[in-house]
Amino acid sequence: MGILRIAVRIIKISWRAITRAMKFGLYALLLAAVIMVSGNLFFHAPRTVPHRALSPNAAACKDGSDKGWRVLAESKGGQVPNDELSAIGVRGEEWRAKFACVVQRHVMPGYRASDGSIRDLTYDFGFIEFREDGKPYALREPCDPTKERYCQEEGYGPVRLSSKTQLDAVLASLGSAGPHYVMVFVHGWRNDASIGNANVAEFREYAAHVARFIEDRAALNPSHQKPHLTAIFVGWRGARTDETWLRKKFGAIGEWFGDFFAILTLFDRKPVSETIAPAVLAGLRAIESKLGLSRQIPTLDFIPRDNTNKMIVFGHSLGGNLLITALRDDLVKKVDLHKPGTYMQPVLGDLVVLINPAAEASKWIDIQRAVWEHLAMSDAERRTADEYRASHEYFRQDQAPLVVSVTAARDWPPGGRRETDCFSLSSKTIEEEANSRTVLSEGFQYDWATYDLFPLFKGDLRPLADTVERLSLGVDPHDACDKTPVSLIRRIGTYPAVWLSWLLRVLPFMQTDPEQTRTIGHIDPPRAPRGTLEQDYFTGHPFGTTHELRGIDPANQRVVRRTTGKGSISTEVPLKYEEVTSREAACPTATAWLLRARQETERRYGGHGTFWDSACAGSHAPALEFKHGFRGAGTAPITRANDPFWNVRAFDTALARHDGYMLSSFICAMNQLVLDDPGGISHDEVAGAAGDASSSLTTPGPTSDCPEM
Repeated sequence: MGILRIAVRIIKISWRAITRAMKFGLYALLLAAVIMVSGNLFFHAPRTVPHRALSPNAAACKDGSDKGWRVLAESKGGQVPNDELSAIGVRGEEWRAKFACVVQRHVMPGYRASDGSIRDLTYDFGFIEFREDGKPYALREPCDPTKERYCQEEGYGPVRLSSKTQLDAVLASLGSAGPHYVMVFVHGWRNDASIGNANVAEFREYAAHVARFIEDRAALNPSHQKPHLTAIFVGWRGARTDETWLRKKFGAIGEWFGDFFAILTLFDRKPVSETIAPAVLAGLRAIESKLGLSRQIPTLDFIPRDNTNKMIVFGHSLGGNLLITALRDDLVKKVDLHKPGTYMQPVLGDLVVLINPAAEASKWIDIQRAVWEHLAMSDAERRTADEYRASHEYFRQDQAPLVVSVTAARDWPPGGRRETDCFSLSSKTIEEEANSRTVLSEGFQYDWATYDLFPLFKGDLRPLADTVERLSLGVDPHDACDKTPVSLIRRIGTYPAVWLSWLLRVLPFMQTDPEQTRTIGHIDPPRAPRGTLEQDYFTGHPFGTTHELRGIDPANQRVVRRTTGKGSISTEVPLKYEEVTSREAACPTATAWLLRARQETERRYGGHGTFWDSACAGSHAPALEFKHGFRGAGTAPITRANDPFWNVRAFDTALARHDGYMLSSFICAMNQLVLDDPGGISHDEVAGAAGDASSSLTTPGPTSDCPEM
């Protein structure tokens, strides 16, 4: 009877716990509903109104626009540089209309040229916005409401609609004279083109950096005509909650409320990014056509050596999802029609860069599968030696990347360590790696929005479960060598969280296909079940990330970078807008670095340049260290050395967190891929060496930093 009473008591306690959990879940759903309703009713962002559509014909846009505005580079009267709302507060409401202009010219004074002279950096800043159904916005012309019937108020004065769109105004601003360097940014979740928006300010800093890079290169090569920089911000309603207004009105508390209200808006913002993708792509196609980049090529083996105009397109978060959604079919078709050994033409502009893209891995893997079907990769395929050799030559050795996806990765090495790895790792090695991390209790500054939140949104709770366990116990469940001691008190205190992680991991009806639930940069090729970290075996599923990106030790940088910390944990810090003219923002040329790295790796180790490392380019190396494949991961590269589709997993010294893309080295390295012709196709001394594996560069530069394989 005693046993029966105990059993009944256990059942009652369990039933009580279950009912309480159900009530808690119901309350949580009600709270979520309240959050969504409150954010939409009381703090919603404008839905059908453009933020930057004032016509260039408006007096506010003409005033001083020929010489440019330097107001955002100044700090007079307590104004904060690169802060539009601060400038309006100090300089007056007339600047609200100026900042609403569709095309603006900005000036950054104080740049010291190599000859010692002080100059201004200038760049044009344009806006193209889209409605939630993909329709463009018409330009707004100033009007007199007492005389004109169709005047309407839009925050910066009475306006009427024009027959032209924002895209028309941006295309007209490019003119016909060149050369041009066009940089496009497609923003993502929780942002738009509103005045005071953080992404707009960050992209202005990108523009100021690149204006400086162009000026640096013009000083080194005065015989070449300096390109004019136009930065184009592509806006859409990625922010359903007006977080800019909340931050302005309530400061830090408003920012916290913005996070609170916005957290559930990913569910309906992602479909919007995919809906407008075709319209955005068509607009960007019009820009590349204006620049003369999209044209019929004369022959299949044509190499674009004579392009004076350049165009690079960035997409962040859902902006990255937008771009890869729009380009996926074009990229698959490009692979299917590719003639082996010829130069594959860019898919949009010169290069597309996806930064922490919030997109399903399948959208990238579709492209990888298209390449895979044409190549002989592993010995298991039992192909001839000629077929394997042909797969290495499927892309030219001077082939530049077409699309680069960069994600702040979670696990180092990919997938984490397993038990047998611990025997080959000394305590010194583990300690040195720990010291290389940014000092945070949770380890690397990875992108939690795409690693944890995106799978949760897609119905896969396993990454979140791992994170809950890691934060609770302080032990990484993906690293079998992490032997961090956990006190009994901590185990008892965190047991509910650990129990929750176990529950999340086994919930029924989860979506378990990683190609649908994980993002492009968070799915790694699984490691073969043999060997050590120093033995590179081919994976059983050759799809996912392909390259690694790391920051260069500040002591070994070719330029001075502003850092924090000391010794082995010294890390680069972002510069402010007004500091772009300082020496810490310099970006040296990296002429033909990719071809040099491939050829030097092949010269030293063979393998057609497999496992190339940008450090092998010596004095021509870029601002960050790129590596084909993975360092010390026990996995062979899943792509050939010359493959133009880079799915890069980034260490937090190069790209940190979801919004950690503001390091000068990152801005430099991404633009070096276009500014400096990484494949060397436009440089006489290296162009001829690309097609012959036995050739070497005439000016290879020192390669003592080339790492051992």
